[in-house]
Amino acid sequence: MLHANENLNPYTLQFSFSPPQLIKRTIITEEIINNFTRPVPTYRGMFISGVRGSGKTVLLGNIRKEIDAMKDWVTVDLNPEDHLLEALARSLYMIPELKALFIKARLDFSVVGIGLHLEKADLIATNEEDAVTMMLKVLKKAGKKLLVTIDEVTYSKDVARFSHALSSYAGADLDIYLLMTSLTENINNIRNKKSLTFLYRAKVRELDNLNITAITGDYLKTLHIRREEAEELAYKTAGYSLAFQTVGYCYWRELCSGKNYSELNHNAILEEIDIILAELAYDKIWEEMSVNDQRILKSMAGIEEQEGAGVKVESIRDDISMSSENFSTYRKRLIEDGVIEATQYGYLKFRLPGFGRYVRNKFRER
Repeated sequence: MLHANENLNPYTLQFSFSPPQLIKRTIITEEIINNFTRPVPTYRGMFISGVRGSGKTVLLGNIRKEIDAMKDWVTVDLNPEDHLLEALARSLYMIPELKALFIKARLDFSVVGIGLHLEKADLIATNEEDAVTMMLKVLKKAGKKLLVTIDEVTYSKDVARFSHALSSYAGADLDIYLLMTSLTENINNIRNKKSLTFLYRAKVRELDNLNITAITGDYLKTLHIRREEAEELAYKTAGYSLAFQTVGYCYWRELCSGKNYSELNHNAILEEIDIILAELAYDKIWEEMSVNDQRILKSMAGIEEQEGAGVKVESIRDDISMSSENFSTYRKRLIEDGVIEATQYGYLKFRLPGFGRYVRNKFRER
């Protein structure tokens, strides 16, 4: 039995910060950090992809913190809606240690609205790209490397300009590296612009599901329930990061009432979990899908209700009268987007926990 205050719930439904209860993604974290910090990085730019609620932002923040704590590394987090080069120059100048280096080097950035005009400056920036170039040269001379992070980046003219500048910096052997998060569709949209050499060559690393054994251990320790009960809850999450937090949040609150796990109204809790997942992620995921994506998932959810998880591709195609060639296009995209998965040849299943119920409920409401 859990003896705790409901207000001290260690699970959270908030986005964009590292939650108290966190399943660390050790493998991908080490892979990304090792890439950037080795003497000759394999990739200067990397994308972290994943469905909404998969934990991209938290992972990005944790990696930034780890690298920022390293000697001779500087990190800057940029808003994707900002003018990136201008924001980068401004952010670098705001770091006291770096500002002192820039002043010592007698660099004049006043034309781009940073610092004071110097009468006898050694170098004068004429635009934001020049300003960043001058700053990176000072950093390199001081033995410092720069990691820039951008959360939920999408294609824009400013992103294109930023990519061209990064290619120029890389060509000049300046030590700037870029780590971004985005949805798969947005990453593909950026990489399809082959003129954006830097971002076109960036490595894409999809976020894997959380480890079910690790989730089980977390629930076992935090919720003070039996192992088989913790395993039952862990499998409800399907390794989806938002579901891990949501299930933990809801069960912590219910167990704080003084009841044992066996005494809880699990159906009512499951309904609440479904509502939270819909409001925080599934509604947005659904809205961003094409009509044919939705047709496929509606058919899949209906067949799943009759036959159970693992739906024949042939049954879906027959149900919506779609050719094999057309179906393959949408199937590939839905798998890349992290909504469904192909666990065995000729079959599909929902990857997101309860998404089949979500789709069925959505059409029953009409």
